[in-house]
Amino acid sequence: MNLGKKAVLFCFLLLGSGLTAMAQNQAKADSLKLLLVKNDTLSPKSKMSIYAKISVHSSSPNEVLLYANKLLEMASNNEQPIYIIEAYQSIGVAYRLKGNLKMALKNLFKSADLAIEYANNKLLTSDYLEIANTYTSNNDFKNAIVYNKKAIAIIRLHGNKEQLAINLLNTGFSYYRLNELEPALALYNEAAPIFDAIDLEIGKAYTIGNRALVYWKQDKYVIAEQDLLKAIKMLDRLGDKFGMADYHNQLGRLYSEKGKIEEAIDHTLTALDMAKALDLKEQIRDASLLLSELFEAKKDYGKAFAYQTQYIAYKDSIENTETTKQIANLRTDFEVSQKEKEIALLEKRQLLNRIYIMVTIFLLLFAVLVLLYFRQRFQNARLTTENERNQHDEKIRNLLNTQETKALQSMVQGQENERKRLARELHNHFGSLLATIKVNLNAIDEKSISNHHTLTTLVDQACADIRNLSHALNMGISDNFGLVPALKELTAHLQQVNGLDVEFSAAMCQEQMSSENEIIIYRIVQELVSNVLKHAEATKLSILLTCFDDESLINILVHDNGKGFDVAEEPEDIFGMGLKTLREMISDLQGEIKFDSNPASGTTVNIDLPFTQITLN
Repeated sequence: MNLGKKAVLFCFLLLGSGLTAMAQNQAKADSLKLLLVKNDTLSPKSKMSIYAKISVHSSSPNEVLLYANKLLEMASNNEQPIYIIEAYQSIGVAYRLKGNLKMALKNLFKSADLAIEYANNKLLTSDYLEIANTYTSNNDFKNAIVYNKKAIAIIRLHGNKEQLAINLLNTGFSYYRLNELEPALALYNEAAPIFDAIDLEIGKAYTIGNRALVYWKQDKYVIAEQDLLKAIKMLDRLGDKFGMADYHNQLGRLYSEKGKIEEAIDHTLTALDMAKALDLKEQIRDASLLLSELFEAKKDYGKAFAYQTQYIAYKDSIENTETTKQIANLRTDFEVSQKEKEIALLEKRQLLNRIYIMVTIFLLLFAVLVLLYFRQRFQNARLTTENERNQHDEKIRNLLNTQETKALQSMVQGQENERKRLARELHNHFGSLLATIKVNLNAIDEKSISNHHTLTTLVDQACADIRNLSHALNMGISDNFGLVPALKELTAHLQQVNGLDVEFSAAMCQEQMSSENEIIIYRIVQELVSNVLKHAEATKLSILLTCFDDESLINILVHDNGKGFDVAEEPEDIFGMGLKTLREMISDLQGEIKFDSNPASGTTVNIDLPFTQITLN
């Protein structure tokens, strides 16, 4: 049966996506080629558009291949994916019409893959339909149904009613050829109302004709006969000789089965005449065989022999053509195989090159990572060594500072002990000696010694001096009273002996300091007061001692209203070596000393001592 080819052709005619329909537009293809020749200034995009249209409308498969390959090359160079998809599709259809189904499917599948990649549903639908048509042309109806269904699924979502009805009709025919009558009839019945709704006469005719063939196989001869006649009448009005030839042929077979020889001969002869007019060799072959059988049944052996001879001639011609196609396909397969081997070898070499490059890059990256790793380790080791050295140096500095502070405390304590010893010696020894001298001197008659009064006065003065010196040496911090009482005693003595107006104030820390550290603070104040007495010529003196627990700081502030001095000069040049020693001691204790002095307001000495440095166990 040749209805399959007609059904496929029908799909081509309505969708305009196959080369059978393109033959009717060869004039358009020729005009487009002429446009290319006359216009050399066309842009690449315009040229691609013309190449695509020529590939669609040309009736020559070789010409289609030529322009489709030009389109593919230009679209690839200009990165135009839509034209690339169309080029592969046209190449696939051209190979199908040339009989090379393998190359047809190869290019159509490339086109479909790209259409999926770029989400082009319209081109993907036509790709699936062309793949289905290619399988149909090879009588592979199972695969044809698979891709027809894929196309229908997309059409239901994105297509139109005309597309849907045509593809339902074609898919139904594939089921019919597989003798799966119920699915075929269901699809025909779904397509029929759609064709009615859009009023597409040719679609109605083929639906009725194809459905009649299903009824025939279901032994519904009356309905089959009526529908075939109805389809032929509709196609006659449309001038579709191809479909009429096929359906006349089918009616001839139907009447032959029912034993209506004359009706069978009449329809088969009509089919033969139409097939010869259209040069449809397969239909001529089938009609000749049927006529031979019909005339043999009528015992008209001359006509039976003539049609049998015609049948054999067309059968051999078709078989020779098929053989030629097979040989051509074999040759193409060999060439394709060789080309594929070359491509595979090239791809293998490219893969090896990529592997070599990747391995090289990996080794280079690994070497860089190893280098960075060891560099980081070296830097870490260097930093660790430097930190350890700094910690070691810090420990040494702290140890030295501790030793210096201890040495300073020892020196101060030694000085304090020496003061006490000298005070005791002066008071106990020299004081007692002068007291004895005074007693003996008083026992002597004043008249016996002419300067008795002078000696007595001198001895009294010596006793007073010894007493004052002993008191000054022994003045300090007693073990029972501490720093603040000692400073109060110092200020009281200053007011009594030197006539100074002295103000003293103290705000001490919550934590009790050791006696050694209290002695250091006391001697610092005593040294400052001594400088005031020696150099300032002051009448007022203020001593302020403040402890800041939050800042771990002890502040000593000594202010006088004396004559002041130039702070730009070194204080040692003004006050002598005592203040130099004091500054060194404060520096060793990591403290700070500041001087603020002018003739109008006197001198202020401000000392900050971190008590964490002077408070030692």
